[in-house]
Amino acid sequence: MNSHRRILVIGASGHAHSLLALLQRHGGYRPVGLIDSFQPAGTCLHGMLILGGEDDVPQLCDRHNVQHLLVAFGDNFQRQAMTQRLQRQCPEALWPSLVDPSAVVATDARLAPGVVVMAQAHVGAGCLLEAGSLLNTKASLDHDGRLGAFASLAPGSITGGRVRTGDRSFIGLGARVIQGVQIGCDTVVGAGSLVLEDLPAGVLAYGAPARVVRSRPADQPYL
Repeated sequence: MNSHRRILVIGASGHAHSLLALLQRHGGYRPVGLIDSFQPAGTCLHGMLILGGEDDVPQLCDRHNVQHLLVAFGDNFQRQAMTQRLQRQCPEALWPSLVDPSAVVATDARLAPGVVVMAQAHVGAGCLLEAGSLLNTKASLDHDGRLGAFASLAPGSITGGRVRTGDRSFIGLGARVIQGVQIGCDTVVGAGSLVLEDLPAGVLAYGAPARVVRSRPADQPYL
């Protein structure tokens, strides 16, 4: 393995566990440790040591010759917030896009820095995945779709062609979105929902067909 492609994993939750498994299958990066501000350095989780907290990242990058960073937060708002803080602390850091070897990604799809495509996910022809977005296990973004910055599709969720999902929005476990639908920023679609028409920004919607049930602030947890 190329020792120059070392990577620090920011976070130590279940999502970090999943990303460590992806990194092992991917083979292009070697995680040197985890970053977690709420557990003491030296703690071992998921077979990796916690090296320090958020404030320690710049010096840890220097100490371990790390250029690449990966934020392992499942929550979209928190993943963006952490990424932005680290970009200010470590302006020279690189944010690789990672695709599990079992995923299918069209040759003309475009993946921005920080994108993660998990096991058995599908990215169709002409799709755009913007910075920090996430396709979870067996999720599918069909042709000419757009997944906004730090947005995510939960495991098993499926979109038809030309679906546009706004920044930080979340399509829940097993949800379906028909072709051509547009979903605004910071919107959450509940698990198992069927989305048949456009949804505005900043709402929670669920059901089959999905209906808006209330508004939601951008930083409200949903996982």
